[in-house]
This record gives sequence, C-alpha cells and structure tokens, in this order.
Amino acid sequence: MTALVRLVHPDVLAATHPELSRVNADALAHVQGTLDGVQKSKQLPGAKVRRLRFYVRDADGASGVREVPFVLRTTGGDCRNVVARDLGSLFAAVGIERRFTWGEMDWSTTRTDEEVEEERRRRRDHGETSRSSASVEDEDAVPHAYRDPMPSNPSMRKKQTMDVHQALKQLDSAFEAIAACAWLTEEDAERKKIVQFEVIPHLVSQGWMLKGETIEAIWRGERDETALLDGLDGGSSLAVLAVLRHAKNFERMYGAPPT
Repeated sequence: MTALVRLVHPDVLAATHPELSRVNADALAHVQGTLDGVQKSKQLPGAKVRRLRFYVRDADGASGVREVPFVLRTTGGDCRNVVARDLGSLFAAVGIERRFTWGEMDWSTTRTDEEVEEERRRRRDHGETSRSSASVEDEDAVPHAYRDPMPSNPSMRKKQTMDVHQALKQLDSAFEAIAACAWLTEEDAERKKIVQFEVIPHLVSQGWMLKGETIEAIWRGERDETALLDGLDGGSSLAVLAVLRHAKNFERMYGAPPT
C-alpha cells in the first residue's frame, strides 16, 4: 500500500488540483478504512460495492492528470481474495508493478490457529501468497448433536439449535467459497479444486448433506429453494441456504454465473 499512497496522497495534487486532491483523500480513506478493519480491528467488512476514483499525475493526461476508476467489493464475510483482486487491478491501473498481498495475521478473526499454520506451510511448500478463503474449521467446530434425532426435552432442543447456528457461523467462509466457484476463472482453477476435492468432502464427512447435484445446480443459477432443499435434514438445509445466500450476493455484484 505504501507505493499506492505515494501516488494518490492528497498532498500530491493539493497545490495544482485541490478538488481532485479531495477526491483522492476520500477514496484513500475508504480503502484504508477497509484494510484497517481486517488488519487492525480484526472485523469483517460489510457487504458493499464502492465505485471510487483516484487521480494520478500523467504527462499525457488532460492538465497532466489521469483519472483511474476503481471498484472495491466486499461481501460481508471472508472476502480476502475478492479485495486482493480489486486492489491488484488498481495497482496495475496506476502503474504499480507488484501484486497486493495480505499479511499472515490479516483476516485472523476468521481463521483458527491451525489454519494460520497451514497457510504458513503452504507458503513454504508452494510459494503461494495467500490461502483460499475456502478454509474449513477444525472438526470440533462442527457439532454432531444436530444430526441426531431431535430430543423431546425442550432444553436439549434449544441447545442443539444453538449448536447448529454456531457451526453455520463458523463455517460461513467455506459456504461463501463454495458459492464463489461459479464465478472463478481458469486462473482460479486450483482454488476450485480445493473447494471441490477438500472443502466439500470434509463438510460431507461431518454430516452436512451438500449433494453434488445441489451445489452444481446453484452454480448453474438455480435459485428455487424448494428444489434445492428437497430431501435434506434441517441443519443441511440451513447450510445449502447459506451457500445460496452467498451465490445471490455474488450474482448482484457480478451478474449471472457464466455458462
């Protein structure tokens, strides 16, 4: 980010283009605020699509300045790859010849210690700059109680309901990653393989009925809840609805899944 700040800092254009300097200040404040949320405050950003503008010095531009439009998208969940991709596009547009990468402890609010260690291992072994948001939680994070027949004791029913919703909350980044597969490009083939052959099988082994035909239907654009939830138990239905919710969010931002 240091290289970007040098180019678009409000002081750069303050003397010659004060109005554009203020535009840069507002845009930079929004970007930095989003990053501070996940890097310092450890808070997930809300679901937003912000269309911003930066202005950089350019001898060939009108009045020696060039406008750089920029879209910053956040989903309300663990969207590190989406944000990194958007910032990477901004870097390229302003002439920064490097990729945007997250630090090891960024987004740590969404990851367990085991996941952080796994990311370090992956970086050592494969030289990857970031791990897919498809990480799943430790097995203990997925309670088994909700998959048993519902007990007659009201207090036990309440506890099981709380267990289900806690598990869904912990696994939301995995559900988001599953939904995102429909919009992945060939460049993201490795990430899609992780979701298909590691994330989904792990969830199924824990009792979540994420049937292949159901997930593929969501990827193709199926949005009929009745059809998608046919034959599922209560907990698995909520899991599929979580995937569907993220798919709808992506659809609003990027349009229908490519066929």
